[in-house]
Amino acid sequence: MVDNPTDGVQNRLALSSTCGSDFYMAPEVWAGRSYTAQADIFSVGVLFWAVLDRIIFLEDGTNQEQLGAYVMRGRWLTPLGEALSQNPDLQLTIPMRSRRAPPLPPPLNHAMCELLLDMLDSDPDTRPTADQLEKRVRRAIELG
Repeated sequence: MVDNPTDGVQNRLALSSTCGSDFYMAPEVWAGRSYTAQADIFSVGVLFWAVLDRIIFLEDGTNQEQLGAYVMRGRWLTPLGEALSQNPDLQLTIPMRSRRAPPLPPPLNHAMCELLLDMLDSDPDTRPTADQLEKRVRRAIELG
């Protein structure tokens, strides 16, 4: 969101260049559509989920652990944003116990699980705004 310094009105700035790290890019970026700051909310959601649920993977050709959310297709890892761009109705399971790595973090509370699901929605218009995100993170921490 961009504040207009003269009248305080917020405008949505639409971008179209594809950029970002594969495992953090939003579905609309993967699909090559124009996108707004809501793509960043998706990326932050992937980061939050990976850190809070300790989701790791080994990047091809390395033994280095990476944090990020993905979908298994056979033996291949597909970045979450790419999978959602191909199947917007994909159901996410949060927390994701099967991909967690030790040491196991404490379980996520319901408010945090709901927030993550909203941040990772395939529809950017239903993701929380930055202001809503701040309030909901604070509330989820208080309930935790």
